[in-house]
Amino acid sequence: MALWPTILGAAVIRGNVVENQTGKPLARAAVTLQPVQGTAGGAQAIRTDSYGAFTFSSLAAGAYVVRVSKAGFLPMEYGQKRWNSAGTPIALTQDAAAVVTIRLPRYGAITGTVLDENDVGLERHQVAAFRDSQPPQLVARAISDDRGVYRVSGLEPGTYLVRTAAAQNDGIDYLPTFSKETLRADEAQRVSVAIEEESSSVDVRPAPGKLFTLSGVVEGSIPGGVTLTLASEMGRQTVQGPGPELAFEFKALAPGSYELYAELPGDPPRNVLAQGAYTPIILSSDTNLRLPMGPVRETRFEFSPPLTDLKAAQLWARRVDLAGAFAAAVVPLADSHATLFPGRWEIRLLPPPGFYVSGFSTGMAPSEANSHPEAWNEITVGNFNRVKFSLTGGGSSVHGIIRTSGDAVAGAPVYLEAYDLASRRRVADLQTTRTDLGGAYRFDGLAPGVYRVLATFEYQAPDAAAMEQAGARQIRVEARSDLQLDLDLYTLP
Repeated sequence: MALWPTILGAAVIRGNVVENQTGKPLARAAVTLQPVQGTAGGAQAIRTDSYGAFTFSSLAAGAYVVRVSKAGFLPMEYGQKRWNSAGTPIALTQDAAAVVTIRLPRYGAITGTVLDENDVGLERHQVAAFRDSQPPQLVARAISDDRGVYRVSGLEPGTYLVRTAAAQNDGIDYLPTFSKETLRADEAQRVSVAIEEESSSVDVRPAPGKLFTLSGVVEGSIPGGVTLTLASEMGRQTVQGPGPELAFEFKALAPGSYELYAELPGDPPRNVLAQGAYTPIILSSDTNLRLPMGPVRETRFEFSPPLTDLKAAQLWARRVDLAGAFAAAVVPLADSHATLFPGRWEIRLLPPPGFYVSGFSTGMAPSEANSHPEAWNEITVGNFNRVKFSLTGGGSSVHGIIRTSGDAVAGAPVYLEAYDLASRRRVADLQTTRTDLGGAYRFDGLAPGVYRVLATFEYQAPDAAAMEQAGARQIRVEARSDLQLDLDLYTLP
């Protein structure tokens, strides 16, 4: 890898952050400065002053990516062509000064009215916007006002479905209903949302139906407060209460699938064990149940070959339910064990340098094995849990130079996608890097398989469809290989 000398210059980047439509300065916007690899110095972060101004001073010569964010606005990088493209680096020579203006656009929104059978507005109905995907992904929610009018805000440009939640109003039960008046997502109205615009008159008429109540008791030896969560595709409801038993009641529930889980964190100094419970539910009538809490048995993780230094590997986990996935976090391992509460989880192992994940199993049926063990793997945690990861030494590498018109491109985003040929879909999280000052990029620790690679400023975290449209280079990575792959920078025609 090429090295560049450290030049202690006095380069400066000054700028202003303004509202896109009005040009008014945006005070207290967060501004981050990220040096391109090969540029001396680390990342910096400041906020704009009351006039929307910011200054990064005493910078070394090189290239920098400037990113700005503020609540209520789409985050932007300097040099973005569109809201979802990547920013271009600011190149500085020694003692140079760059002056930039970054405009932040506002999110889009959907507005409409929740109406009864006589086209009279229904107040306090919850309305949700779902991204038009398979399955639909919950993005944002709002509540109708006293005239039945709602406004779902904070939406990125794209296509959405709008749906009311189950509700009881004036003694009538209303089922979750999509606009236009259907219970099925495939029959729902598609709503296009543009940047800084409102898609209006997206009215919904909830369908009358029968709603149910789920009630019961969380039972067991509960020395403290327990958190109980009911999840469905419309989101989550949570209640908390003290022991020894927690009575609960969830009203106005639509028929369908739910997941109910309870958590009581442990308190080792007081010799209190962590306790939990989990059950899936198909609700078709008023239901009363008893949810027994029990001690959480630690999940045992096995590694083949054994890892002599567990700190060199990172185990990531995120709880998943019908409402989606929680944020992922590193799970601390103690003697190869970790505490995961009962329910569904996705786990992923980031192996130590020099290894890649080549196998995953739960000790259950072989059909449970993930054909892409390096990706997220779903498990259901119960009374006994054993998870095994197989690691193989000699992870592969893909590297090269990104050029345009024969010249190397510094700071260009490069995307690597693990790809399944049979299903024609992405099978793991997109990997991203930027080229260094010499236009070089590198991905290490890759498992054997098929990948697609794309270098472009046109997209920021492109999805599988964007990779296909841009003609991403498809490659097959063999075990213990070192593949040189030079690419031309992709630009939209």
